[in-house]
Amino acid sequence: MLRVDRFGNLVTNIPRAMVERLTGRGPIRSSPDDFGGQPRGNLRRVAAGALCALFGSSDHLEIAENGGHAATRLGLAAGAAVEVVRPLTLC
Repeated sequence: MLRVDRFGNLVTNIPRAMVERLTGRGPIRSSPDDFGGQPRGNLRRVAAGALCALFGSSDHLEIAENGGHAATRLGLAAGAAVEVVRPLTLC
């Protein structure tokens, strides 16, 4: 984990291009948590309080909680390890 932003999102140093090379744009999963859910094209709705993975403004993989603080919920901070494996649903 590279840093925690002001919203509590866990921002990684994993760029979109690397994720797409590894997954071929198909579903992936990211530890420390399985975010699950059904993709709906490039956009999907996420229930309040749900965890998800997305590509933020820096185009790097982020772990977020809808309406919450993912870092607090998961008990993680900068320096935590992130592993990208199949399947993860991007929100």
